[in-house]
Amino acid sequence: MAITTLAGIRSGLVMPTRFSKNGSMPTGVAGRAQSGFYVTGATPEAAAAPTPGLAGEALTSYAGQIGVPTASGTAYLAGVKVLNGTSGNRPLYLLCDRLWHNSGFTITSTSAQTVNSVAFPARDRDGSTNGDGVYIGVEVSTTTGLGTPTITVSYTNQAGTAGRTGTNIMATIASAAIGSFYTIKLQAGDTGVRSVQTLTLSATWTSGVIHLVAYRPIAAVTTRGECLSGVDFDYIHNGLIPVQNNMVPFLLYQGGATAPKPQLLLNWAQG
Repeated sequence: MAITTLAGIRSGLVMPTRFSKNGSMPTGVAGRAQSGFYVTGATPEAAAAPTPGLAGEALTSYAGQIGVPTASGTAYLAGVKVLNGTSGNRPLYLLCDRLWHNSGFTITSTSAQTVNSVAFPARDRDGSTNGDGVYIGVEVSTTTGLGTPTITVSYTNQAGTAGRTGTNIMATIASAAIGSFYTIKLQAGDTGVRSVQTLTLSATWTSGVIHLVAYRPIAAVTTRGECLSGVDFDYIHNGLIPVQNNMVPFLLYQGGATAPKPQLLLNWAQG
């Protein structure tokens, strides 16, 4: 049942899960997100690069994801605690649900590459497949070569309107490291992505491997200095955040040029 009281939260708290890495997140570039999907460490293990092909796969679990409670239909994110393990770095961490990803792009091609994505799972902002609140990013799993292409994605928006286009918000760089993550801006008026039709690179990236990822941000958590906790993110300050069954949490990081080694503890509640 749904949780409606503080007593219900306390009685509904379940075992927390951890994100604890002894490997560093990718070195930051101002304003650009970095994915923690491939970072080595103890909990969870590094994820393997996806290989489902251009149409991709809808995700309900994936080895290397952050752990979540058993599906109940009434689960909530009750809090996140972060320890910043790197001196001089004060990053922002974005906890996101990974709905879909793909593989198979020819990184040297400058022609439109057909994706025609399989249906995303029903985990948008409303728990539907419409895509409201779902965004697209380009994730690097093998370091790229020379070249700084503009990335253009053709997609269908949350209202079912096809032929929408978006490009990377932050400029690409040569030799983009594993975990580099280029978010795609949406066309004016759009609030999400229902499906993806094509991806086009304006110039060759020479070498490397990239993927499209459909994701929905769940929570944003700040940090302070080395070995200091961030701003408390809990149900007292932020309320309960409903999460959907079979979500696939992963971490995006935005911050300075020093690569962090994050330690996170995520608290959950179930009705």
